[in-house]
Amino acid sequence: MPKRSAATSGKQQVRRQPAKKAPTKGRVAPKRAAKKAPPKAAAPARAASGMKSPASGSKTARPAATAKAAPGQAAAKGKAAAKAPGQQGALEFEVGPPHPPVELPIPKRRGAKPGGPDWPGENLTVGMPAPDFELPSTLGRKVTLHEFRGKRVILYFYPKDDTPGCTMEACAFRDNLPRIQAKDGIVLGISLDDELSHQRFAQKYNLPFPLLADVDAAVCRQYGVYKEKNMYGRSFWGIERTTFVVDREGKVENVFRRVKVEGHADEVLATLAV
Repeated sequence: MPKRSAATSGKQQVRRQPAKKAPTKGRVAPKRAAKKAPPKAAAPARAASGMKSPASGSKTARPAATAKAAPGQAAAKGKAAAKAPGQQGALEFEVGPPHPPVELPIPKRRGAKPGGPDWPGENLTVGMPAPDFELPSTLGRKVTLHEFRGKRVILYFYPKDDTPGCTMEACAFRDNLPRIQAKDGIVLGISLDDELSHQRFAQKYNLPFPLLADVDAAVCRQYGVYKEKNMYGRSFWGIERTTFVVDREGKVENVFRRVKVEGHADEVLATLAV
């Protein structure tokens, strides 16, 4: 037989080597089919509810252990999520029914009892009889309201002797007293100070009208001017500056509550001109 050359034999050997076969489409198809397969979400629901499977026609047993462990697993997941740092936005907890809103108790208003802070003068208004009283005064004797029947009485309540606002108010009534007397009126001042304090105050500023001492605030309560006040963050009870004009028959003719001292005497005189 004729001998084959080395080149010819090398070419034949290369041709005879089996080439690597490329992967066929048949091998990839199962993987793609597995990815596109829809998730079987309906089976657990049927098994949990005890419904019959359409394929087998028999009831599937409900996994009791799995159902009982569900709340525990949810709680464990919540605790784990809470402990994980930096994942506050992903916390999941089982939220129960909302708590009812807490109703704070409404503070009760003080009862309108005789002698109490709100009796009866808080509602004392024009046309009502002015409560009568008997108090010590700078005249050296006790003064009553009914002894001035037939005159118009300017009864003004002020917080304290010899303080700036009370001094300005008293001096304004002092300076306008002739005009008040021309209208058949008199002036009576009442505060919680005692008789000695009133005497010093009247002598210091030459006050010609009586000052009455209501040390136990009994008359202030009757006229509704004894109030709870706040000053510099401190709460206390005292007189709210108020003026009553009592007519000749002993009835309230005018009421000025929360008085502003400046110009108050002129304001009262304007009502006496009517």
